[in-house]
Amino acid sequence: MPNGLIRLSFVFLLVLSHLELIEMTEPEAQLVKKIMNGDDVAFKVLYNKYFPRLYYFIYEFIRIDDIAENIVQDTFATFWEKRQTLKEDMNVSSYLYSVARNNCLYRLRDQRYRQKLFTSGLAAPNELNQNLKALDAIDTSVLVFNEIEQIIDKTLEDLPPQCKKVFMLSRFEGMKNREIAEELNITTKAVEGHITRSLKIFKSTLKDYLPLVTYIFIS
Repeated sequence: MPNGLIRLSFVFLLVLSHLELIEMTEPEAQLVKKIMNGDDVAFKVLYNKYFPRLYYFIYEFIRIDDIAENIVQDTFATFWEKRQTLKEDMNVSSYLYSVARNNCLYRLRDQRYRQKLFTSGLAAPNELNQNLKALDAIDTSVLVFNEIEQIIDKTLEDLPPQCKKVFMLSRFEGMKNREIAEELNITTKAVEGHITRSLKIFKSTLKDYLPLVTYIFIS
């Protein structure tokens, strides 16, 4: 795991512990409404939820830890700076992924930036060109994220009950395998088995939407 991911995990858990539970379960539309009025606590809730997701997305195309982090930070800076132009019923996923995608495309196209990567040996021209082409082809529209949400909901509903519980605790609540085992009174080996089974199913149902959903497959 890159050092930045370790730092991100620590910061993520630290900030999470200081947020009220009601904020964590609040609908995104309500959070956006508060953000539009300058509520930084609501902003932190969405920041904590989406920072890891956006990081894994960007890291697929620029596998340089610090740069990926900076792109995501810039994305959230834009989100906050333009908060008064947001709409309460907006699709937050589509908005943030679109901004992050555009920020990443800008860097991949910037000749000064590319030259810096080449001379430092951090990336090869062919690699950047391939990643640029792949990222440019990715659709981050509201329609796509609505489809992803529907597929995730449907896949979750089709999972066996215990598989569903384990997977949601692992991927959507950020619990570790040991914690899940204690919570559900099962062995860690059983937890691992449920997660492996769930991931296999999700990889099949979401295969057309990678890397927008990479975060689901990262433990």
